[in-house]
Amino acid sequence: MALALAFSQPALAHDALVSQSPADGEVVSAGVIEIRLEFSGAPILLEDGSGNEIVVTDPTGEVAYSGCLPIEGNFGVLPIDLYQPGSHTVSWRAVSSDGHPISGNFSFEVENSTGYVADPAFSFPECGQNLISPAEEPADFYWLLWLSLGVLAAGIFFFLRPKKRI
Repeated sequence: MALALAFSQPALAHDALVSQSPADGEVVSAGVIEIRLEFSGAPILLEDGSGNEIVVTDPTGEVAYSGCLPIEGNFGVLPIDLYQPGSHTVSWRAVSSDGHPISGNFSFEVENSTGYVADPAFSFPECGQNLISPAEEPADFYWLLWLSLGVLAAGIFFFLRPKKRI
């Protein structure tokens, strides 16, 4: 046991952002842009849709979108209709598969040389599909944990109890 503890390595279980599109500092054309974040593990989808969030601000500092980050497997994907030229900032936060929050931000440039105008009827995707409740999921397995601990305690008691000699 001492050797296992002495040579054990710390757990590196936190997921991380693997890639993003558009890349930090990338120049994209005005229009519907897909902001795509790839994580090393699938983020947890919470019951109320919170936890996985994204905020996109335009060059004037106005919020172009603030809300949930739709999750598809290991990806957070948000299509957004942008027309203002200049630097747009993306800030995101996600709940990694181990339950810890991870976050980051980056900027990209929008170029509008064609006079593109955003569609006023553009709608963002819905979040809240395949959501789990962190309060309900573990509760389904707590009874198994407590039962196994009880069985283990009873086994230790019977194994270590004093034996009567005849």
